[in-house]
Amino acid sequence: MGNTPQAVKHKPDLPDTPDTFTSSIFDDTDSLLSNSISPVSSCDGKDLEWEDQPERKHTEPRDRTLLVSKPIDRDFYGTATSQRAPRSTRRTTDYSVFFSTPRTAKVPKADTPRTPDTIDSEATEAANIAEHAPITIETPASCCLSKRKEQASASDVTVEPPQKKVKGKTATKRTQSKRTTETKVKHVPSLSEPRQLRKRKADTTALETLQSPPTKKAKTASSSHILKLKMPPGWDGSFQSVRSEEQCAQLVAPVPASSQLTLNVSQLEHLEDSQSSLEDVTSSLPVQVKFKEAAAGCTAAAKEKTPAETSSFSTQPTQPWHPPVASSDTDSEATTEDEDGFEFVPAPTSSSKALRLLREMTERLFANRKPGLTKPAPAGQPEVWADGRQELCETLHYFRSYQSACYATGGFARGFMFDKVAHARDYIDSDVVISRAGGGLAKDKDSGEMKSSSDQTDDTPIVQALKNCIKHYNPVVIITGIDNPHIPAQPPHQYCVLDYFKPTHIWFEKSGNSKILRYRFEKLNTQKKSWWRPVDEQDPVELGVLEPPVEKDCDCCGKSSIQIYLNGWMCLQPSCAAFWNLVNGSSFGSYHQSQEPTEASLVYDPRFLKQKTVWPNDNHDYPLGSNPPGISNYAIPGEDTSQAFWSGIVCSDCGRCNSRLNYMGWECKNPTCDFKLYPPHTLIPATTIREPFWPLTNDYTMSRDVQSSLIDVSVSFRHGYRINRYTLPGIDGFITHMIANKKVVEEPGGPDSMFEELQQTDIDLRRRAMPNGQLKGDSFCRQFAVNYGMPYKFIAATASHSFDTAARSITATRSRLNWAAKFLQTQETKTSMEQVSKDWIDEEFNEVLALGYFEAQKINYHDDGEFGLGPTIATLSLGAPGTMRIRMKARHYHGCSSAGVYDASPPLPGCQQFSARSALHPSLAHLHASDAKAFRARLKEIPRELKLKASGNAKDVLRMELGHGDIVVMHGSEVQKYYEHAVEHAGKLRFALTCRYIDPKSLKEADRPGYEVGRDEGGYDGSRLC
Repeated sequence: MGNTPQAVKHKPDLPDTPDTFTSSIFDDTDSLLSNSISPVSSCDGKDLEWEDQPERKHTEPRDRTLLVSKPIDRDFYGTATSQRAPRSTRRTTDYSVFFSTPRTAKVPKADTPRTPDTIDSEATEAANIAEHAPITIETPASCCLSKRKEQASASDVTVEPPQKKVKGKTATKRTQSKRTTETKVKHVPSLSEPRQLRKRKADTTALETLQSPPTKKAKTASSSHILKLKMPPGWDGSFQSVRSEEQCAQLVAPVPASSQLTLNVSQLEHLEDSQSSLEDVTSSLPVQVKFKEAAAGCTAAAKEKTPAETSSFSTQPTQPWHPPVASSDTDSEATTEDEDGFEFVPAPTSSSKALRLLREMTERLFANRKPGLTKPAPAGQPEVWADGRQELCETLHYFRSYQSACYATGGFARGFMFDKVAHARDYIDSDVVISRAGGGLAKDKDSGEMKSSSDQTDDTPIVQALKNCIKHYNPVVIITGIDNPHIPAQPPHQYCVLDYFKPTHIWFEKSGNSKILRYRFEKLNTQKKSWWRPVDEQDPVELGVLEPPVEKDCDCCGKSSIQIYLNGWMCLQPSCAAFWNLVNGSSFGSYHQSQEPTEASLVYDPRFLKQKTVWPNDNHDYPLGSNPPGISNYAIPGEDTSQAFWSGIVCSDCGRCNSRLNYMGWECKNPTCDFKLYPPHTLIPATTIREPFWPLTNDYTMSRDVQSSLIDVSVSFRHGYRINRYTLPGIDGFITHMIANKKVVEEPGGPDSMFEELQQTDIDLRRRAMPNGQLKGDSFCRQFAVNYGMPYKFIAATASHSFDTAARSITATRSRLNWAAKFLQTQETKTSMEQVSKDWIDEEFNEVLALGYFEAQKINYHDDGEFGLGPTIATLSLGAPGTMRIRMKARHYHGCSSAGVYDASPPLPGCQQFSARSALHPSLAHLHASDAKAFRARLKEIPRELKLKASGNAKDVLRMELGHGDIVVMHGSEVQKYYEHAVEHAGKLRFALTCRYIDPKSLKEADRPGYEVGRDEGGYDGSRLC
């Protein structure tokens, strides 16, 4: 069936010709009325020549005649469009609506001889022409139609002999027993009609009606039916949409018989409790026609709609208000009577069979969707799944959100996750997902559940990103958690990927006292089986077999809203006064006679749940797994250490998402799977990591460090290093950056050799487990790590190995950093290396932590102030350049904790309210020594007095650019107490080797190593190089 052209808005200057008058009724090929009519062939007529104007010819354009070929009683409903009358005085008025082909006939001249036989034939023909002549309608409420017809131009008026005239403004009344009134039929004359036409009597009804000179026998007219519509009082005779002749001509396309049903019969057979016949069901279906927009069409026509016509912003056809049958009739000034006409009937009530069937459909859809019930096993297995949130986010390109339920990037939503926190009205089946938008939740004090605490808005980046997906036909991927209460079958894993879904609707509802946003998603590829469907269970209602949902314009705000629930239509515009109010049918859509629904009583309308939204890329099969990284045929340094090679991959055997935890490659963590993937490594030569814009020479390298005005810096040059020493104000300690030159970097066994050796030796670098906090599943640090010597447990527990089995680069690092720390001590104490070495023996570095960074990996802000550590920490940087940032800890910077308790530590320069806090510190220290209770109370008062708030972080006070071969030494325990540091790098591969002294007595018995950590036997002396 062809697409129906869009209706043209009714303009005041558009004349009401017969085609425009009926266009609002035959407005859509999907309407029920258009399903009840069938086209007949066009009838060509001859030129009509009037006796007194023989030279004038009147030729009308060809048209089609629409014939009522099917009874439509109780299947067609009209809508009054303007004035309303009180219920007690409401009455109905019958109108005849006729749509026929304007036809012409040739009338002989006056001198043509006439016989009794020709008079009889002329009378018959006149009756046929009069029966099919276009008419106009006048109503007592408004005569706008007839007035506008009288003002129409000659080109817009069909040239026809006039019909029966009715004198006066009021026609003869009908008897009270018929309980109806008559309509005055008024002819719209052409400008070319002879003014000398006179009324005369004749023996035939046709001659009385025609009032024209006798004619020759014309072509026999085809028969038609007149459709009588009973309208409520207050109707002004106007319609809200019209069509041009060209548009009307398109309405006569053949209507297939299957399209005459708005509810698929095969779906009704699934309703076990329904014994209604098809005729009973279709006679009571709530299928109405609204003159402003055609009513819901058949399934076949709906499938042919364009995506723009079925999008969430151009919603489905409207279902109007249904006027009740009047209890009494009074005389009207004008009516056209047809004994076999059709009357308006009331809209189906809540007890109608159609509504009962819809409710039964919803009950079946929700039969196995009740939270708390034991879920059945799924019909299949997910194509992609994960046991942890981190491995899921590192693997899938469409979901990289560690906390939020939605992942959006670049202005488009990519994926949604629905887990334990769900709204009571959320819904999931094989093809449709309905969910509440995220955000605006708070834990309820009484129930402990997460509930809406504030109104949601549709101007957030997530909502705008989802709207962009709708406009651009970008589907999103939906993931379910194992604790999702609305998933129909029990997910086999912690996180399971469902499939690609197209977002179709975004609307507002109300939950409690808050306005919330709701989303509707529809499966993109319906030809693909849904693994989450319960085993041995079929959907009771297939997608797209029901008529489109109801859509109406709000009388209050004038905006359109779709009907979501069977309880009734509600305006879903959050700014409207009628928002979230069920409209009372007797109020004619007025929000003054409406009320908010009880949330527990809301029942989804299956027509909304199971509607089909057409997209041009329907049934496309997009990949759910990420593209596996591949090695090219060329030896490209750094190719296998790029970001793609440390991201997770989907196991090709079992579908599990796996993070890359081993420096050497991927290993599937599924106990029943032995999948492994170790990509070959191409050596990155040390010479390729030289920075082109910072030449490396045998002279002292220039500095690129930046510090704040509060930091003092002193610079010295010794042994091939530029030495930048930074003094942090207010603390006992310093940070030194030793920048290496070309001699240091290229010395035998030096940084260049160590960098290449680490690439070719497996030193057991792995990503170590970390406390996962709120994330489900295991969490791992981003960088690869391994520890040698004394066990070191910072945030991530790292496996430790003996120095006896360590690679040369590990032991060489220990020796080099021991020398650097002792050398700096000689600068601080102004003593000899021999004296410092004697004192250093008891606290020399006995641990090396090696960290490996691939592209885009980094380590966030942290401190190295663990219990049992020595005061000095040194790090050697190898490979790609890195950036180390130093900032004050938030607690010391703000002066209070997140709970609003004052920090009693001495304030440091650069912190907030430094002067005021410094003035308070002596008295606070005295109070702490004298009255502990008063001291604790005072700590809660000071933040309010000084207006201290623990929000945000301090700015960086120092930024050091670390090159290949550089050394950073942090000395003093207060450096770790008051400051924290982070490191990120720009390159394909970087190693950071850090040495500490760990007091063996600080370790628990279970944490102590099973091997002996011996002395440093390397004996490196950097002073001999330069």
